[in-house]
Amino acid sequence: MITLAHALFGLALTLTTWRALTQDWPDQFGDPAVASALRLLIPFAAAAGSVLSIAAGRLGGDPARSLRHDALSAVGLFLGLAFIALGPAPRDAIGLAAMLIVAARLVPAAWWTIRFGAPPLFVFALCLSAYSGIATWRVAASLPLGDQVFYLLAADRLTHGDLDATIDPGRFQELVGIPPQSSDVPMHVANTPVGPRQIQGYVLSALIVPGWVVAGQLGATLVIAALAAWAAMQTWLLLGETVPDARIARATWALFALLAPFTTLAAHIYPNALAAALITTGYRYAFTARHRRYALAGVLLGATAFLNPRDGLVLLTLAPFVFGHGRAAFTRFAVAAVAVVLVAALSSLLVYGIPLPYAGYFVWLVAPSAGLPPESTFTFYFWVGLPAMLFDRTFGLAGSAPWIFIAVIGAVPALRAAPRALAPAAAAIVTSLLALSIYRYWEGGYAPPNRYFVEVLPLTAPFVAYGLAATRDWWMRVLVGVLIGMSAFAAFLLSAMPARALNDAFQSQLQDLFDVALGVNPLGWLPSFISVTPDWWVSAYLRLIPALAIIALLAWYGARKRSPA
Repeated sequence: MITLAHALFGLALTLTTWRALTQDWPDQFGDPAVASALRLLIPFAAAAGSVLSIAAGRLGGDPARSLRHDALSAVGLFLGLAFIALGPAPRDAIGLAAMLIVAARLVPAAWWTIRFGAPPLFVFALCLSAYSGIATWRVAASLPLGDQVFYLLAADRLTHGDLDATIDPGRFQELVGIPPQSSDVPMHVANTPVGPRQIQGYVLSALIVPGWVVAGQLGATLVIAALAAWAAMQTWLLLGETVPDARIARATWALFALLAPFTTLAAHIYPNALAAALITTGYRYAFTARHRRYALAGVLLGATAFLNPRDGLVLLTLAPFVFGHGRAAFTRFAVAAVAVVLVAALSSLLVYGIPLPYAGYFVWLVAPSAGLPPESTFTFYFWVGLPAMLFDRTFGLAGSAPWIFIAVIGAVPALRAAPRALAPAAAAIVTSLLALSIYRYWEGGYAPPNRYFVEVLPLTAPFVAYGLAATRDWWMRVLVGVLIGMSAFAAFLLSAMPARALNDAFQSQLQDLFDVALGVNPLGWLPSFISVTPDWWVSAYLRLIPALAIIALLAWYGARKRSPA
């Protein structure tokens, strides 16, 4: 009877919000995209919150508690809806209210998951609900700039059976509201033996085709949200297999799944979430799952040959560790991986006329198009790229996701406790960072910050868990709390104002938001490695000194602790 009452409550709540939003007042904001997003997002949040709460009540054997918590979260929904309805309000303020509504509706299910644990499919459904809500607002509040528009253009061409990557100016302007720039062609179109082809490949575009056909850009973005939800579910399983303390594992998963950079990349059309899903699933089956599936791991990690060379580097890094599991295991892994790589080479022959994986990138490197700047691909300035990816205040981890540095505390305790399971992850993370440090576009282009790190971010999660377990002194707990708090605030702002996640060399929009919201920016002292002035390096490296000192402190603290996990 309680479950039936809960279902009726959820139905009534959904119908009430839907009816309220069918009226004319959302159109008074003057932005049809915002009005459409609100009409979809808020009823979806109402329904998803109740469905997940009902499932949590059934799984946990306490439906009455789930009904109470769901009813309390409905209060947050109505408060957010009232704020929007009382407008007029600017789009950023509407975004804040919309994200508060999504958070309020999903908090009961998220709290139950973190507190008691949940089946993997429930975790997937929770993440899919959260990322779908964020994605719905992102489509309304931010244009598909950067590489996103080219994945959409390629998907549109695929629906017509066409691989020609020649930029259609009219279609381009329909998607982003501006004509193509002179730099777009050399950065995205390769002149191959069979004609113009997309440098970044066609796998992601092919995956988003169903969503594009059904619901345009929103449908394509929801496909990315589903891929990200799968990666989050696999990270949940990875943490359960590598961290003995279940409470810490679940808390760490919440940091990974709900904070930047993963949350922001789950709502943008980039291949990073797909790569994270493949790498995490393959890693589990090779190193941490109770029942190893080396052939399946080889297939999944070999599939990175369809994406980007930096993803294939993870396969090469992990292969020697699989060899340490025995000749039979390595044979199954290697045969499966090589078979998939050969399929990737064959597909490149058909699409690009070149029988090599990453054929688009190969053409870009060997015969770059006119218009690319000197040293267009690799600079080998690792002394710039490496600290920039870690500490740059706009594009680095420290600027929007400082919680990841908790992994520095946990590195030594984790490798002491589980070297066989986590040494391959450490090697993959370090190799990826070093490889990206010599890349000219280490910042990821005009995209949310740290997008290149997302592929190996799930492999970082166990080290964060061991860092949390090792943090037992009050002063270190305060520091860790500050890192998490700033990360949570940044993730909320980037979800509510997704356009602020996109910056060029002369912008630092998230840092500006910190200044406005807090009165003082606690991360404003971080360096900037963007060379906009001749003497940029003086300030950058001077500001790098305290950042390195903090990292040294975290590493020293972790090395002298033996984690209870």
